[in-house]
Amino acid sequence: MHKVTIVGAGIAGLTAALRLLERGYHVTLYEQDNFIGGMLRSHKEHDHGDYPREHSYHMLCNWYYNFWSVAEDLGIEDNFTPREAFKFLYDGDLDNMPEMVNPGGIQDFYRNLTGGAAPPAELFLFMYSMVDLLSIPDSEDDKLDRMSFNGWLRGRPYCTDEVAQLHEKIWQTVWAIDSWQASARSYKTFLKYGNRVPVPQLWLFAGSKKDTLIDPFHAKLKQFGDRFELKYRHRLREVHPSEDGTRIERLVFDKVTKSPSVNPDWKVAKKDIVDDVSDENVIISITPGGMASMVTDDLYNADPALGQLRYLEAEPMASVELYLKRKLPGIPTEVVVFMDTPYEMTFLNYSATWGLKNTFLYVTVSDFKSLLSVKPERRDENQNLILDLKNPKTAIDYILREITAKLEITEADIDLFQTSVDTNTGEELFANLTGSWEHRPEVNTKFENLFLAGTYVRNFADVSTVEGACATGLIAAEGVRQAAQREPDKGDAGKPVEVITPDFYPSQMFQTLKIAWAPYAASAKAWTLADKALGINKLWPPKDFKFPKSKFTPNPENLGSLFTDWLPASKWNEKTLGLGPMFWNYTEDGKPRKK
Repeated sequence: MHKVTIVGAGIAGLTAALRLLERGYHVTLYEQDNFIGGMLRSHKEHDHGDYPREHSYHMLCNWYYNFWSVAEDLGIEDNFTPREAFKFLYDGDLDNMPEMVNPGGIQDFYRNLTGGAAPPAELFLFMYSMVDLLSIPDSEDDKLDRMSFNGWLRGRPYCTDEVAQLHEKIWQTVWAIDSWQASARSYKTFLKYGNRVPVPQLWLFAGSKKDTLIDPFHAKLKQFGDRFELKYRHRLREVHPSEDGTRIERLVFDKVTKSPSVNPDWKVAKKDIVDDVSDENVIISITPGGMASMVTDDLYNADPALGQLRYLEAEPMASVELYLKRKLPGIPTEVVVFMDTPYEMTFLNYSATWGLKNTFLYVTVSDFKSLLSVKPERRDENQNLILDLKNPKTAIDYILREITAKLEITEADIDLFQTSVDTNTGEELFANLTGSWEHRPEVNTKFENLFLAGTYVRNFADVSTVEGACATGLIAAEGVRQAAQREPDKGDAGKPVEVITPDFYPSQMFQTLKIAWAPYAASAKAWTLADKALGINKLWPPKDFKFPKSKFTPNPENLGSLFTDWLPASKWNEKTLGLGPMFWNYTEDGKPRKK
């Protein structure tokens, strides 16, 4: 029987494990924490209430076909709920928020033009900038990777400060890095896939990720019986190659006392647990920083490309799980972006998706670096938060001071036992920074039996996403299968592991649109210059301005028709036809499917 060792039980490692188990392999999965999920973690390893703690909320796009394929195999088709808008919160006015609706496509052009996220002329230029970026052929991607998106945008003659700032908010909301750091190539890649299937712009988990994804995934893997082994709290410390440098021979782990991802005070309980993998294939799916620390002299000399991992960077971020003792009225179900506040914060109403009586807001804090200077939080002997919002002393003090200034929340409203802050310090997210593509490794290494997986590994999705993680897990599984074909004495290697690459519109289409819209872009830029000269839009939004409210609500009666009117299912690539919540829930003419 073919044996595989996988290190890291994030979505990439779990996906690889599933596909290989389906093909008859024996899989040993090592995980440093006492739970699985990685960056999609949702766990109860804490002392603060009955609900799982999570690492950020995740937005899933229609074009995540490899993820949807896995979800379908897990039988979790009903565990997702659609959203079509980002909302922008000024001065705590929940009843009057501008919005961006399905910004990846042109089908909502007029709705966005009048949606109030910026003056109409700036919003036109915002949308024109995406057309401009998508008009650049893929042959120019290497050049785009060497410039930041903000740098590229600021060099366009139509760009204004408001256009650049709106893109900045989108970048911070979705990827938690600044647009002046982010690769223009990565942004273009994300747009070109999203533009092909733009309605709705995203899907959310309809409940905790523990209930909707992690537990079903674990249950599926356990169905393979003795061929699946999961070893918790094993932290990889060393990777040793063979003497001739052609294979990985040994992995050395430390058994830890607590989950390192969520417990800074973890310790080593047992050292030097050695796994002889000389006769197995190995997939390592850990953070880029963790993998870089494994690259010793022997590894580097055998595969110098692994040294490039040192050039990859990751960004710290934090999240606050804000539980209230009451229901806060007027909280929307869409992702909300705090405007004019420090720390680049957004929030999602988890109480709506989790079905809770009292309000639970999940707040992401993208610009967290300065707050690393103070302790995350303080608690008393009963595990209740100790807050001081007037004279903040901890990271959560500073964050909640800004939130309570924007929303009608007092310190007395906060559930001090369940509210908490979570940082990813030591487990930072890979960041698609300028120039990173040339340093990112391929899935296949020069070692015959070593494969890498994770968002930092090269893949078609490029941007650090759930889909990118799934795709690299599948590519690694296929690499293992091909390696197993060279050892027929151990049994059948199984059928090929399929990786689905999404469709996208050709750059020539956007080149035509760019030329057609160029006179309007010039007029819009002239309009903005005139506005500034006359002081018309000196302050945005204008005082007492009422933003138009979206007529759309995500429900089965209208979502399907919105989607299929824009992109009939019959025009899709056969490989993607039928994958994802749109096809699970709606017929080709947009009617809800009967369950």
